[in-house]
Amino acid sequence: MARTTIADVAEAAGVSVSTVSRALRGLDRVNPETRKRIEEQAQRLHFSFSRSASSLASGRTMRVAVLLPSEMSSWFNSHAFEGVYEVLSAQGYDVIPYIVWTADELDRFFQSLPGNRNVDAIIVSSFDFDEAKGRILGDLSVPVIGINTPNMHGLDAAAYIDDEASSGSVVRFLRSQGHRTLAYVSQPVNASPFICSDSVRERGFVKAAKECGYGDDDIMVIPSLHDAGGRDERDVYSGVVAQLLSAVERPTGIFVSCDAAAVPLIREMRRMGWRVPEEASVIGFDDDTIAGAADLTTVHQDSVETGREAARKALALMGGKTLDEAFTVMPTSLVLRGTTEWAKRN
Repeated sequence: MARTTIADVAEAAGVSVSTVSRALRGLDRVNPETRKRIEEQAQRLHFSFSRSASSLASGRTMRVAVLLPSEMSSWFNSHAFEGVYEVLSAQGYDVIPYIVWTADELDRFFQSLPGNRNVDAIIVSSFDFDEAKGRILGDLSVPVIGINTPNMHGLDAAAYIDDEASSGSVVRFLRSQGHRTLAYVSQPVNASPFICSDSVRERGFVKAAKECGYGDDDIMVIPSLHDAGGRDERDVYSGVVAQLLSAVERPTGIFVSCDAAAVPLIREMRRMGWRVPEEASVIGFDDDTIAGAADLTTVHQDSVETGREAARKALALMGGKTLDEAFTVMPTSLVLRGTTEWAKRN
């Protein structure tokens, strides 16, 4: 069977080839009824208009790059990308993920940006860029939109949660439940050197604890190992529990930087005879799939909607519009489940 051409569509619709071209590229100066007739004939004939030809004519590539730290399959990355893809693909854009694992890969990405004209916008997720990289982004001719970025260097817009304020709400809740000693546990093994939420949430925890009247001896912070040195995950979490148990004032309110770390931590606490929630309350962050299954109290964020909001901002900026709100704080909420019952009051 011969391949359908634009001339075939023009003949079927009773118009010129140039009219078909304008109509299928979404350009003006085409009667709505004519456009509809052309689209119907193109669909009937299974005609696919060349994306590259349309791009050359319109000056757009119809591609958006999404820069992600580490694995695509992580809970936040996959859900945020889903939201971006949902909005942009519906408008005909190809959404291209760029996965960065190392600092060298990130440097190469930035080195290629000034001469790269293959995308109409760039969306960056969870990166804490310094001012130098921010200047590179700011000099680009395409819009740059952030997702959960802790600073706005070089960004034209962003959709993000307030990690610091969300952490503060956890501290205030634990205080309202009578906890006199608290601990913050970073993700024991951080798979990416770029993910910045740990440090911001830790800062929010410490700041809120001070504001609530906790002294230095009343709070404990366990930082990320960054490199487990090949140790088994169970050994890593057992070591964290051992630190908590050996504290002079054993914490009874424990805030963990993410659900993916909170669940195995609780498992090891219980294995070592530390009862949750009877002897200690544990709160995670994200409300990912594992949180509900583990009955984990956690801070909820809607990463899919955050991705959608970033994509909507990208669409508006690519269309030459001025945003009413360029930088949008997305809501979070504390979801109470079975790991925060405070039964031992004294």
